[in-house]
Amino acid sequence: MGDSPNDVGNRLTDAAGTARVLMVRHGESEWNVLGKWQGRADIALTEAGRQQARSAAAHLRAAAVPVNRVLASTLRRAHETAEIIAEQLGLGVVMSDERLVETDVGPWEGLRADEIEAAWPRYLRDRKTPPGFEPPDRVFARATQAIRDAARSGDHTLIVSHSGVIRTIRRVMALHDRRLHNLEGCTFSLDESGELRAHDFVALVANARDTTNDSV
Repeated sequence: MGDSPNDVGNRLTDAAGTARVLMVRHGESEWNVLGKWQGRADIALTEAGRQQARSAAAHLRAAAVPVNRVLASTLRRAHETAEIIAEQLGLGVVMSDERLVETDVGPWEGLRADEIEAAWPRYLRDRKTPPGFEPPDRVFARATQAIRDAARSGDHTLIVSHSGVIRTIRRVMALHDRRLHNLEGCTFSLDESGELRAHDFVALVANARDTTNDSV
């Protein structure tokens, strides 16, 4: 299970030195509902996804989580989630960062898991990827540089990104990986030597519908 917003607030408040970064997946999108892999496709939120963002902001406010800056992927589903949260918290303009966009899934974009299995048997089970799929080390390099920059800023930053990005970071760091519901993620920090550290899972919305079928 992920930490509650209260636990997140304590962590961000108590972190010594460089501020920690809270990074979460966007709210429910139209293709989440259809079970389609999204990749770089610029898909809108559903109304349920917008409500998830409002609920996440309410939880952060109630727990007095000290977020004072919001960053987001340039993709609409992440940026709109971030805008709703920022507006609800009175945090002003959301900054966009292309380094936070979802993994490019190549020919799998727009397909359901059953369609992928039919065309690429056992690829999903064996974690194999087709030509055109963005390599994990490339996703890790671009996304973690954005996280490092946010951590060095001294702000308590909320990043709204994507399941595939967060999970790829954790896999490359050899940490526990699992599917992420909407508005789930984890916190990151820099240790005294400047090394990036990932912490436990965080859920900002309780009982989110399972839309994890677009996970990378």
